[in-house]
Amino acid sequence: MGRVNIRNLDCVTTVGRGLCRPESVLTTSSGDIFVSHKWRGVARIMPDGRQFLLAGAEEIGGLPVVPNGIALRSDGSFLVANISDAGGLLELTPDGMRLFHRCSTTDVAPPVNFVTLDELGRIWFTVSSTCSPRDLAYRRDVKNGYVGLIDKRGMRIVVDGLHYTNEIRPDLEGGWLYISETFGQKVSRIRLDEAGVHGEAETFASLPRGAFVDGIELDSEDALLCACIVSNELIRVTPDGSWSIVARERDEDWVDEVEAALDAGTMGRRHFDTAPTSVLQNIASIAFAGERFDKIICGNLLGDCLPVLSIGVSGNAPLHWNVDVPLWGEPF
Repeated sequence: MGRVNIRNLDCVTTVGRGLCRPESVLTTSSGDIFVSHKWRGVARIMPDGRQFLLAGAEEIGGLPVVPNGIALRSDGSFLVANISDAGGLLELTPDGMRLFHRCSTTDVAPPVNFVTLDELGRIWFTVSSTCSPRDLAYRRDVKNGYVGLIDKRGMRIVVDGLHYTNEIRPDLEGGWLYISETFGQKVSRIRLDEAGVHGEAETFASLPRGAFVDGIELDSEDALLCACIVSNELIRVTPDGSWSIVARERDEDWVDEVEAALDAGTMGRRHFDTAPTSVLQNIASIAFAGERFDKIICGNLLGDCLPVLSIGVSGNAPLHWNVDVPLWGEPF
């Protein structure tokens, strides 16, 4: 391990076991945790320690499913962003997993990175890049990601030209859609209301060197928490766009290596499939938990469990907080 900067990791615990690429995490009032699980859709972690895989070893069009972002619907079913080459947005119910929407204006379903719902029941999703393979977009100059919306009018692209689109957060009350642009190392935002988005996206916060923002979530003070891969940091951005690091396990030598590869145009999968850290292993999403929403559970790309920590700031109840999910799946 190289030069390591650590902050606020002395009280980190973990939850879950045997997880595979647990990238996206959701919590509910029952104490259940739902997290994406490679090849198997979604894993359920119950307060008593029981765990269930909610899908079989699924394939779409002969290609394996690689779940990335997940969203919990009011009926207890899930939407799953399939980031494999099979692409598309999938629907997961006790009856199995199937294609829900291609998320494209063509017959080709691109790899979908993230999916979420808003208070109006609209479905928001992201496609990181139209490049195939996607690692051709691991560059400073490739900006062809987009945000899509599915509602009563159908599917349409509402923001494009983005620098590797990752998680998004619609905030109707605040009037913004926040957009994580991983290789832009920034969070953008665009005006949002019940009619949709308006105007052009603007930079909300530019993040420090090495901070490749992936997951984002609003806290109870309207600040935005950013989970950053590579630098393995949680960064808090206040409403005025200023930021501070609230948790980190940052290896400076690794950050130097990755940034040099990005400069040279040689960044590839190995830079995401490796992390010289032991606690935060490419943290990729954030979910608040606990009776006071004072715990943060981190999805990640490389661990087999989920880090849990506190940063002294509480979160908000997500829209799916009181959804009752029927018990199904294979124990593991």
